[in-house]
Amino acid sequence: MSPNARLLLLYALGAVVALIVLIARFKLHPFIALIAVSLGLGTAAGMPLSGVVKAFEDGVGGVLGFIAIVVALGTMLGKMMAESGGATRIATTLITLFGERRVHWAVMVVAFIVGIPVFFQVGFVLLIPLVFTIARRTGMSLVKIGIPLVAGLSVVHGMVPPHPAAMLAVVAYQADVGRTVAYALLVGLPTAALAGPIFATWIAPRIALPEENPLAAQFVGGVPRAMPGFGISLFTVLLPVILMVCASAADVALDAASTLRSGVDFVGSPIVALLVALLFSLWSLGHQQHFTRDQILKFANDCLAPTAAILLVIGAGGGFNRVLLESGVGKAIAGVAVGSHASPLLLAWTVAALIRVATGSATVAMTTSAGIVAPIALTTPGSHTELLVLATGAGSLVLSHVNDSGFWLIKEFFNMTVQQTLKTWTVAESIIGVAGLGFTLLLSLVVGCAPREQGTGDVGARGWIDVTAMLDPATTPVYAGDAPMKFDFLKDMRKGDVLTLSGYSLGAHSGTHIDAPMHFVANGAPIDQVPLDPLIGTARVIDIPDSVRAIDSGELNRHAWRGAKRVLFRTRSTLRGWMDSVTFHRDFAYVAPDAAQLLADAGVVLVGVDYISAEQFGAPAPRTHQILLGRGIPIVEGLDLRPVQAGDYDLIVLPLKVRGHEAAPARAILRKR
Repeated sequence: MSPNARLLLLYALGAVVALIVLIARFKLHPFIALIAVSLGLGTAAGMPLSGVVKAFEDGVGGVLGFIAIVVALGTMLGKMMAESGGATRIATTLITLFGERRVHWAVMVVAFIVGIPVFFQVGFVLLIPLVFTIARRTGMSLVKIGIPLVAGLSVVHGMVPPHPAAMLAVVAYQADVGRTVAYALLVGLPTAALAGPIFATWIAPRIALPEENPLAAQFVGGVPRAMPGFGISLFTVLLPVILMVCASAADVALDAASTLRSGVDFVGSPIVALLVALLFSLWSLGHQQHFTRDQILKFANDCLAPTAAILLVIGAGGGFNRVLLESGVGKAIAGVAVGSHASPLLLAWTVAALIRVATGSATVAMTTSAGIVAPIALTTPGSHTELLVLATGAGSLVLSHVNDSGFWLIKEFFNMTVQQTLKTWTVAESIIGVAGLGFTLLLSLVVGCAPREQGTGDVGARGWIDVTAMLDPATTPVYAGDAPMKFDFLKDMRKGDVLTLSGYSLGAHSGTHIDAPMHFVANGAPIDQVPLDPLIGTARVIDIPDSVRAIDSGELNRHAWRGAKRVLFRTRSTLRGWMDSVTFHRDFAYVAPDAAQLLADAGVVLVGVDYISAEQFGAPAPRTHQILLGRGIPIVEGLDLRPVQAGDYDLIVLPLKVRGHEAAPARAILRKR
């Protein structure tokens, strides 16, 4: 371990200890403590002062941009469930079906099912009203009912596709989705049972919660004389889940260019699905229960006020998370884990667990660790890709603590102290992590740990990683003013035809593509005349922080790029998944002309970026393209670098051989050196 990495790890450990002491010992408000510790950590780690503030702001905005809307919509939906008696009706029915002694098992099962298509936060705010209501009606501890809820949601978040977080690991490891789902159910259900109902039964008597819970009061309000039926109540709370499942099904069953698919995807996005459910609840649980408009408006106003402090703390946790990432702590931890030479399953779990502990984000832990471990595991005999997904997911859930926004979400909703949250939520998450690994190792004895079959054409089995962006009109961004993308099925066996026959039209700069000199150089070579030499050979992937938009000479020289013949920039576009988002983002990171000149003068033969242009959007002149293409340096644009991390690789990127054109789509693969 380098001295710098060792120092970063010490700083991170000190930051976590400082947070706990400030909050638990000195009773400083978590929002203030998180800001102070974040700024202190970034400064100590050597980040530019302006960069520390920017990283914290980006972290807060990145978390709240999604969760603030989700919490607000979910809280209002929960309030309607409470005031109408819908939550009480569901709780009463569950108690009747399972019995009071087993109702916490019912909560775990419901959470496991509901959590499959939704993010943890979405499922939590959807189901927390049921937890409050069941706890009130049965007299059970909120901990005994609530821990099974979060255990079920958390296991699904980390292990079960098609949950978005788990799918990231599936893609990185090139795993089979169907087998991963089957294995995830075998591992996930007993894991959730251990961390949920079983652990909750033991810990609940040992946790004394305050009698008053302001948020719980919002969800267990007065119940009208006639409660709504069980069917309409259950349908209302599950409506967002139904819409999201429909969106997932549409992605599989419908043509990518279908207008219906686009509409279903829109309605099935988490925020829209919650909004639709909330609007439906205003009718099903409001109007049908004879509430007036003024009463419904009062419900919304009353329930939103207590969420303000929660959102501030969650946002500050996201800011702390981002500072940890941009200070280099994640990379330092990954280096320690990779140097241990452990088996692939243990390595995947260890890397994910260490990054999770350091950064607080399960999703970041999964994506980062999968990118680190995949090139190693796929070339190691005995690697089983589906089990690697589970091991990575289990590791990404372990030991949630004060740098995790989920920690503060649980603390505030359950009205617990920091110490109580550590004893309940943190321990439950750690049980999930350890038990998930244990069950995965046991499963490996049954299904075997042989690597995937290696055929002569299976390049991936020899360690190659596909970094080509998917071409799909529903998800592929198109540069402003460029040719639109259109896919058509002329004949389709799924619709009864005897064969499938399709056609598609797209611009030369669609998805992952290569710009030839002809693009911006008079009499420059077209794409069919670009030589193969610069397209095949060693390449260096360079990580650019999320806060950086202009990769100028100053930013370039902060990285070890000299000596590399081919340079690929992994930027904010990768971190934000923009090559898998149909929205064209104008604030992508770009290569500034002075950096392009440095690269060209140093003898670099190829430059690659992870969005659909290397040039600043709206630049007065295409100087970056002119400099690079003028020196005969092809530019690869639109790479999907999510499966890889910074480092040296072998690169193969080959364009379609299109006569006389300035660019062409390409297939790009990397292999760790």
